Amino acid sequence: MLIAVVVASTGTVAGTASPAHAGLIDWVDSLEGPTPWATWEGGGQGDGVAGYDINGGVAYSGLNDGWLYVGNGWAANRIRKPLASMSPRFNCSAAVWFNVLASGAQVGLQIWDPNGWRVIAETYPWVAGGGYRQVYITGLNLQSYGEIYLQVIYGNNNGVRTYIRFDHMQLQCHY
Repeated sequence: MLIAVVVASTGTVAGTASPAHAGLIDWVDSLEGPTPWATWEGGGQGDGVAGYDINGGVAYSGLNDGWLYVGNGWAANRIRKPLASMSPRFNCSAAVWFNVLASGAQVGLQIWDPNGWRVIAETYPWVAGGGYRQVYITGLNLQSYGEIYLQVIYGNNNGVRTYIRFDHMQLQCHY
């Protein structure tokens, strides 16, 4: 879970007061609204499909969530995030909530640079089934990027068709 702590203090040292600053820039997309596919880009290979639950009652937050469904192949869904409004971007974290509708699955969170389509950072943890679990990447220096794509991905080749729900994609930069 990403936790933000904001501290402001003033004190007197040798007759001078100096404030300490800490802050957070936070962006979240929870796939809300009637058409999340207008901002999210889904795709897949094999029988992999990406889709959305609209007012389905199964979201982590809000009313909507996205899902990846795969038996043999892969499925992914990504969202573009311009970074001009998030400055500074030296100490950032990305996170998403997954709900595996099976006993568990290895799911991915990727950060992409669209200039050359290269992966900036990625993680593929095993996520237990039985409710939403957060997956995150910390220590991101995004200062040199004007925009990124945040992507969820799931691959499966065992023939057992599995749903993976995702929701509440978040990007935070601490300063």
